[in-house]
Amino acid sequence: MKKKILAIALLVVASLSLFACKEEVTPLTAITFSGADDVTVDFDAPFNVLDGVKAVGNNGVDYSDQITYSHVATTVITDDVLDTKLAGEHMIKYEVEVDGILSQKFRKITVKQPAAVEGEMFVNPDFTLGTAGWVSNDAYLIGEGGELTLTTEEVDGNPALKAEVVAGWAAVRPRFGQLDIPFEQGKTYKVSYDAKSSVEKMIDVQLGELLTAAPWITDFIPYIVNHTITTEWDTYEFVFTMELDNQKGGLLFGLGLVGGVSINATMWFDNFEITEVSPESDETAPRLTGVSASRSILVDAEFNALSGVKALDLVDGDISSEVTYVITDEDSNVVDELDTSLPGKYTITYSAEDSAGNIATKEMALEIVGMQFNDENLVANPSFDAALTEEKPEWSVWAQDWGTAPVVESAIDIENGLYTVDITGGGDASWAVQLTQDGYITLEEGKTYRLLVTVKSEVARKMNVVLGNGDPFVDYARFNATDITTEEKTLEFVFTVTHPTLAVKLVFELGSQDGFADGLVTFSEVKLQEAVLDDIITNGNFSDDGWVLWSQDWDDYPNVTYSRENGEFNIGTDKGGQDTWAIQFNQLPITLEADTTYVFSFDAMATAARDINVKLFVPEVWVNQIEMLNHMLTTEMTTYTYEFTTGTDNLEGLTLSFELGKTTNFAAGIVTLDNISLKEKDVEDAPEIIINGDPGNITTIPSFNYDNSGEGAGTMVLGEENEAVIEVTTLGSQSYMPHFYQIVDSLAPGNYVLKIVIDSTVDRDLRVNLVLPNADWVSILPDNAVDFAVTAAETTTYYLEFTVAAEVTDVKVELDFGTLGGEAVSELGTFTIQEVYIYQNLN
Repeated sequence: MKKKILAIALLVVASLSLFACKEEVTPLTAITFSGADDVTVDFDAPFNVLDGVKAVGNNGVDYSDQITYSHVATTVITDDVLDTKLAGEHMIKYEVEVDGILSQKFRKITVKQPAAVEGEMFVNPDFTLGTAGWVSNDAYLIGEGGELTLTTEEVDGNPALKAEVVAGWAAVRPRFGQLDIPFEQGKTYKVSYDAKSSVEKMIDVQLGELLTAAPWITDFIPYIVNHTITTEWDTYEFVFTMELDNQKGGLLFGLGLVGGVSINATMWFDNFEITEVSPESDETAPRLTGVSASRSILVDAEFNALSGVKALDLVDGDISSEVTYVITDEDSNVVDELDTSLPGKYTITYSAEDSAGNIATKEMALEIVGMQFNDENLVANPSFDAALTEEKPEWSVWAQDWGTAPVVESAIDIENGLYTVDITGGGDASWAVQLTQDGYITLEEGKTYRLLVTVKSEVARKMNVVLGNGDPFVDYARFNATDITTEEKTLEFVFTVTHPTLAVKLVFELGSQDGFADGLVTFSEVKLQEAVLDDIITNGNFSDDGWVLWSQDWDDYPNVTYSRENGEFNIGTDKGGQDTWAIQFNQLPITLEADTTYVFSFDAMATAARDINVKLFVPEVWVNQIEMLNHMLTTEMTTYTYEFTTGTDNLEGLTLSFELGKTTNFAAGIVTLDNISLKEKDVEDAPEIIINGDPGNITTIPSFNYDNSGEGAGTMVLGEENEAVIEVTTLGSQSYMPHFYQIVDSLAPGNYVLKIVIDSTVDRDLRVNLVLPNADWVSILPDNAVDFAVTAAETTTYYLEFTVAAEVTDVKVELDFGTLGGEAVSELGTFTIQEVYIYQNLN
């Protein structure tokens, strides 16, 4: 019996053991991280990125010892310890992979900015803590072409901030700085720092609180401070008074497009300091704005010397009411009242003094000009007497639709010829409300224009007037803070276009600015006219080849074409017009000797047989030296010759004319002329009287000369696309051997722009000069000459701005192709000049 019981017990134990061996192990399907939540740590506090971080599988197995992690290069981790001297956000990616099961966890570790040392307003002003306090904050801004890398570098044994700058399209691209500086309201501070740059570079310095929407910043000072950082260490500073109760602002450095230029540079900054001072320690003069170096107004124009002029001081704020001015005439006599009824030149000297005794002065040269303007109005629907075009309205109103958005209603009244803009609230800036015309107006470079605006306002206020385009917007002309009154007035603006020819937008900025007021603004007429001015450089686009094609332009006029293709003159026409004179191919003026025999010859053909008239005559007198009437042309090129002997009268200012109009046997098509010649008979090497009679080899460009005198050599021809093509074959030892030039009759006092557009087959430098041959060849340029570089196979557009202090005559405008000397590169090559212009800048 006992044996039976024992057997049963053994069987039960065996069964239990069998069931235990068949129990399944949980498979690994997931791994979960813990202890890797986002965290904020103090600056320079020890932080091991693996402390407390675990990775446990769903099977209960701890895989923490297999954790790996990665991060970006700007995050520094050594032996699992994060460098917490690098303030800002650091992203860590943890990973564990077991048996093909991958688990990842991203963790954001935010290192706090260090606190300022007691008694200091900047954090890390001397960079002993690296870049802490200066990176990873909202002041740092790149993009729109701007790039910035901030590191530290030892300079004379001490750390300094190194900024590698790629300048973008705006002043704040790129930008860096420091925020949350605890300025106290009513206190005066001095801001100072040391800096240098690899190349001289102007920067913007701002103080204020950054905002997330327009106007993007609350300024603590009345204007942006400009500092020009040189290539040597120097200390830069300014004093200001904090007028606001705001401790969220900071110091901001704009390193992009400043002063109209974008300059890439490596810059160094050090020893930032803000100290409380007394207002009397202010040594910075106020800034005068709204005063241009020169301005032109028309005879009888209204002129307010203080319109738009402001004086801003970093300590005293807006002291525009303190601005005074003195007007002197050309003889330096003080003028009590400006007389705009007569042309004249004046100097207006503005001044403003702040409470610390600092005085700012600025001069404006004012010229009252009696200028004529074309009748054509370039503005579409200028009198508001026609309904707006549906597809492309001539006028439209835009208003800011975010933040402190204004309420604007506009309407056109074609019955009364009015456009009204009813405005409540000015928005964030003057641009917050705009009446515009876009796509109808083209402004040409070098041209001067007059804009007339007839306008009134329900309440006296100010507006800005702007013409420009592009993104970013480029001002072609801007007139700020223009007064509009409750009485209808015609405002007048004269300006010169100094940018490339462009279709522009006309904008009336009606939003918030000093003097803004709610109410109805009414426009009744807008007129834009081009000034009638003589060209300073004659034939600057080389369109004049010595021949003039004229055709009737009224009634049933012919359509005429002209080219110099295949080395021939080709004049095409579809009809003859009213008479033989309706189409003329002329050269003038021609002078002959008395009692002299000449031989005139030319080659000619026509695509359809026809006749022409050929005359050599004195205009208005109508005495002909040559009169070949109804001269038949065939479809084959033929040489025609005419011999004549002059008398004693009517031999100056003659015109050679091929009349191609409605002759007896007129036929539509193309008349081809070549080898036009007029020489004295039976005289060996008689000079050719006709200019450029061989269209295949036009070596004379009217009004321009190419001088091969001296050691230089080369040739100049007129290309088929109307350009001066200069081949320099020998370089002389002097810059002007050889050179290309034109003599300008005179230049009145004023500001000018010289523009040259040129192609080159080589990389080299060229020299520009403006000299006075009748005054010992003295140059009117400050440095006697200016060099500029051209690049092979590229078009170079070169601008030179210069000022003429007193009237000069017989000015030689020259471009030198010789040996320039010094570090300048001088090479042989072919140079194709497309344009040479000089225009006076009346802005």
